[in-house]
Amino acid sequence: MTHGRVRNARFGLRYDPPVSADARLHPRFPIPATADVIGHEVVLATPLADLSMGGCRFAGKGWESPGVEVDIVLSFPRQSANLPLRGVVVRASNRDMGIQFKSLSDEQKWALRKHIRDAQRQLAASPTPSAS
Repeated sequence: MTHGRVRNARFGLRYDPPVSADARLHPRFPIPATADVIGHEVVLATPLADLSMGGCRFAGKGWESPGVEVDIVLSFPRQSANLPLRGVVVRASNRDMGIQFKSLSDEQKWALRKHIRDAQRQLAASPTPSAS
C-alpha cells in the first residue's frame, strides 16, 4: 500500500487514503459480463460492475467477508465465453464487493486479457443511443 501526497494551496499538505499498487497497475473497465461466485455462499449470474487484470467488483451489498477465497466463473455473453478463476475478497461493504484474482496461470491471464480487449472493441463498435 502506498499513500498519495497532494499539496493544496488552501489546506496545505494532505494525505490521500492508502491505494494499493495493484490499483494503478490494473485499470478497471466496465465490461458487460456476469460471474458465478462460489465461496461460503453460491451466487449465480451476478453482473460485474467492473473488471481488470487484477480483479473484479460487484455493485451492491457484499455477500462474502474480506479474506474469503472464492471460485469465480466469468461469463462474457457477447463472446459466448466462460473463464474460471480463483480469487480472494478484499473488500465487502453495503456499496460493493471487490475480489482480487490470485494465482492466475499464464493461460488464464492471456484469456482474461483477450476477453477484456474483445469486450472493449465490441462496446466501441456498438452504436450509442441518441438522446432525443
